[in-house]
Amino acid sequence: MPDPIDWTEWYEMTRSQPPNDLLVEALSHAKDIGKAIDIGGGALKDSRLLLQKGFDVTVIDKSPLLEKEAGEIKNPRLHYFMTSFEDYSFPVEEYDLASAMHSLSYCDPVYFDHVITNIKSSLKKGGIFCGQMYDSCDQWSKNLQAHRTYTTADQARKYLSDMEIILFKEEETEKGRTKHWHIYDFIARK
Repeated sequence: MPDPIDWTEWYEMTRSQPPNDLLVEALSHAKDIGKAIDIGGGALKDSRLLLQKGFDVTVIDKSPLLEKEAGEIKNPRLHYFMTSFEDYSFPVEEYDLASAMHSLSYCDPVYFDHVITNIKSSLKKGGIFCGQMYDSCDQWSKNLQAHRTYTTADQARKYLSDMEIILFKEEETEKGRTKHWHIYDFIARK
């Protein structure tokens, strides 16, 4: 299904921003620097960091802008797939790190359980899964036509219950933001 959102402005706004702080923290828990997957890579600011740290990076994002962004990075360790999370064939026990920075809520709720299971299965033993899940009180949850996934804190923890939870932090804020945010940051080890 084509993405109904025009991501051009978002890519422009985030391209020059530093990598996500949560990913930086997650890297301190990574035991191996081998392969990483950037789920919903956007303007690839986090992929660039992973490449700098020595990872072989796979990026999945369904925006057609991904091809242009990836083409500007001349690195043979960057592999990208323009596809949705639901349609990507996650390999089993392939990655040392799976990063889903502010992207999981864009998964259709019908496929969310399956996608989370596939992400966790794609991690090697000891691999790190980091990202955010958005709460049902997040302002975007009021847009019922968006086909996005929202959880409660208990649901988010349950998705990670078969992993060692290193960090689980609830954030609810409007400070310096364009909307009311209610998210759960997490870092977990398989």
